[in-house]
Formats: sequence, C-alpha cells, structure tokens
Amino acid sequence: MTLAWALGGALLYGFADFSGGYASKRLPPWGVTAWSQSIGLLALGAGLAIFPADTVTIADMVWGAGAGVGGLVGIGLLYRALAEGTMAVVSPITAATTAAIPVVFDVATGGKLTTLSGIGVVIALVAILAIAREKSSRRLGPGLLLMAMAAGTGFALFFIFISQTAEASGFWPLVAARAMTIPLGLLLHRTLEPAVRPDALSLRWVAAAGLFDMGANLFVAAALQRGPLGIISVLTSLYPAVTALTAVVVLKERLTRTQLAGVALAMMAVVLLVV
Repeated sequence: MTLAWALGGALLYGFADFSGGYASKRLPPWGVTAWSQSIGLLALGAGLAIFPADTVTIADMVWGAGAGVGGLVGIGLLYRALAEGTMAVVSPITAATTAAIPVVFDVATGGKLTTLSGIGVVIALVAILAIAREKSSRRLGPGLLLMAMAAGTGFALFFIFISQTAEASGFWPLVAARAMTIPLGLLLHRTLEPAVRPDALSLRWVAAAGLFDMGANLFVAAALQRGPLGIISVLTSLYPAVTALTAVVVLKERLTRTQLAGVALAMMAVVLLVV
C-alpha cells in the first residue's frame, strides 16, 4: 500500500503542477503559492477528520514545520519558473534533484536498495529527464540551474523531514507545515510582488492546485511514515509524466519521441521498484 500511496501522490502532484503552472501564467507565483496552500487546508481538514492521529509529539511538529519550509521553497521557485516560461529547462533538473537527494540520504543513513530497486532508481531518473524535456531556445544559465536545484532540494527536504515523523502522528505534521508555509508565502507575495485580485478563472486553477497538492501531501506523508524513503521519493518524483499527459488532454499538446520514451521508461521503473 505504501508504494500505491506514493504513486497516488505522483498522480496528484502532476495535476497540481499543471494547475499551479497554468495559474502562475496569470497571477504572481508567490501569490499562487500562498493562496493555493490556504485552499488546501480544506483537504487537510478532511484528512485529519477521517484519519485521526494516535499520538503527536513536539518532534513530529518540528519535523513538519521544517518540511513546510522546504516545500514552500520548492513550490514557490517551481511556480516562478513556470511563470517565466522556463519549465522545459528547469523541470528536469528539479524533478531529478527531488528524486536523487532522498535516495542518497536514505542509503547514507543505513537504508538498503535491492539490485532491482537500484536499477529502477536509475531508470526512473532517466525517465524524469526524458519526460520533462521539451524544445527550448533558452540555455541553462547559472541562475536557472541554481533555481532548479534549489526547488528540487526544497521538495527533497520535504520528503526527508516528513519521513522522520512517526506513523502515530498521522497528518498533524502537515498542520505544522501549513502553519509555516501560508504566513511565509503571503509575506513573500506582499513583499516581492504587486497586489493582484484573482479573476474567477484563475481562482479555479489556484483552487485546483491547492487541493491536488494537499491531496498529494496526504498520500506521500502516509507512505513516508511507513515505507522506504528512497523508493517512495523516486516514485513520487515521476509526477512530470502526469503533467505532460495532462497537457496532452487539456491543451492538446503532443508528446515528443523523447517524452514518449520517458513515459515507457517510467512504467518500467515502477515495475522494478514495486516488485
């Protein structure tokens, strides 16, 4: 079930990525981040009501708060990249960084990968790079490279910190995460961006991003509290496949041969990681 939850998280992160990116074309990225995180509280409240926690410690909440800061950095920088039209350049580096860092951390702290899982991790990283790659005339300069790696590192820290929380704490660490992300997101929006009132269409995309993102967080938190950090992080980081396929359905975009090959590799990686 933990691996199924990780794949569910990838599915919802893919939808959230597409929705948030679409909203960020119309609205300030940090504003989209803060507003969507606030709307996501509806999904978090439902998760807390349906699956109440047994025991919540201060350590769980501290880890959750740290995860929130990491996630805020990741999603804010990613939405900024999407707003600037640099997804084709930033996304592969972001997703690969998100997948790789938890694997290294997991192995360094005593985790083990089977031979099949190790092969699956490598294939998944190649798949992520292939799926997220698009034609772009913009080169990957130092600024974009640092932004992509910082976004991926933020997401990776979210995974690592949530994995340190106890299963008994349930979804309460995500409450601590939101207690950090919403005020910080609003502060960054008001400090760095012009005040904008969302129109009805943009607000729908913001709401979709917030609900999908929190839904993904609920799946991933449940998985990370019970299963191996490295494998779960890699499976979750396959979300670019969902984003690309969503663009095909909604925006009538076409996948390149490289992206199609990436989707095939992603399916192969999933098989190797779950057996």
